Amino acid sequence: MRASGLHDLIYTGYVNVPHALLMDLCERWHTEASSFHLPVREMSITLNDVACLLHIPIERQMLDHPKKVSQVTGAELMVAHLGVPQTVAMKTCKDEYGAYIGYKMLNDLYKDHISAATRLIDAHTTEQIQERDSHRTSCLKWFLLYLVGCLLFGDKSNKRIELIYLTTMKDNATMGDYSWGGMTLAYLYHCLYEVSLPNGKALGGSTTLLMVINSVTLLNLNILFGFFFLVIT
Repeated sequence: MRASGLHDLIYTGYVNVPHALLMDLCERWHTEASSFHLPVREMSITLNDVACLLHIPIERQMLDHPKKVSQVTGAELMVAHLGVPQTVAMKTCKDEYGAYIGYKMLNDLYKDHISAATRLIDAHTTEQIQERDSHRTSCLKWFLLYLVGCLLFGDKSNKRIELIYLTTMKDNATMGDYSWGGMTLAYLYHCLYEVSLPNGKALGGSTTLLMVINSVTLLNLNILFGFFFLVIT
């Protein structure tokens, strides 16, 4: 987990994200300046904010891929990186109409690998040890995919995750070569632009980052107003 650069995301997240608050922020987003126009001042989200609040790397390479990935490519990624049978992988992508996996199936497969690894906890033969390690590796990749899909690159439907992010998970060292903070901020900017359009309806991207930014802003405002109150009194 630490080698991936995403370890600290384990401690970040919100069980409930107030929809009204996020929509209010989106209404104040100005695409020309890439910033929120608040009553007190103009506020933007920078790479430094991402690094300080989410503690993920902001340097190194970005993930560059087509906006639409085919079902075949998605199935190939599941087979290659997660050990999912070809038939199951194709059915998953067909049901999701693209290279995606639903949260429920992701959770079910994660539990299956956990159970299989637990059964082999006292393995002695070489074959059993290799099988146990394979299940453990799959568990780690499933969990990392969940973190990435939920906390960094949330889908508008809030029900599924893009499988393209599996290309970054060939091994832990490879994951550390990506600018997760840079990709998160770029994707969030794109999602804020889309939701600010006249026909924009749903917000994707890192709602967790927006919630953290909002919490820090409110804290700073409370401190500022408290200081003014003390000065006046």
